[in-house]
Amino acid sequence: MQSTRALFNSRAATWDQLHTHDPARISLMLALSDLSPGMDFLDVGCGTGVLEPYLLRYQPRRVIAVDFAEKMIEIARKKLQDPRVEFLCADVFTLQGELCDCCFLYNAFPHFTDPHRLLQHLSTLIRPGGRLSISHTRGKAADAYLGQVLYGHPVHPNQGLVNLMRPYFHVDATVDNGALFFISGTRRA
Repeated sequence: MQSTRALFNSRAATWDQLHTHDPARISLMLALSDLSPGMDFLDVGCGTGVLEPYLLRYQPRRVIAVDFAEKMIEIARKKLQDPRVEFLCADVFTLQGELCDCCFLYNAFPHFTDPHRLLQHLSTLIRPGGRLSISHTRGKAADAYLGQVLYGHPVHPNQGLVNLMRPYFHVDATVDNGALFFISGTRRA
């Protein structure tokens, strides 16, 4: 984990210039997430805070944006100051309690080496009936490439991820069209 943190810290200063984000794909992902005003959101692996301006359009009560790379969090804090958004430099596994109504892993899922452990832990952070949305705006092929080449483990194909989520979430939305990989479900009671 230290080497992954060092990798992201070393790339933080140029991250936004090197990684573009398609507003239409982000908007679609959020529309598919069934969001309502007054919700609490958790953005896991928030990086430089790309998702937060989009989340604020849904008038949340609170957004907790967490990333373990302190340089990414520093940039995110400089980009957005809103009292509803709290940027935390932390390992998601240190978070405890039911923190949110909807949790997002936007372009972050392939960076976790133990998806089963991650999904189990996220289920403890989401209120019963709350939602988990996992997406990548470059599609599943990009996720698989990143996971295999950078981290030495493949990203689970759509059905594999559905099966991993099933003990904790009722999966009710999937998209895998090459441009967007999205899977979402509600937490089981």
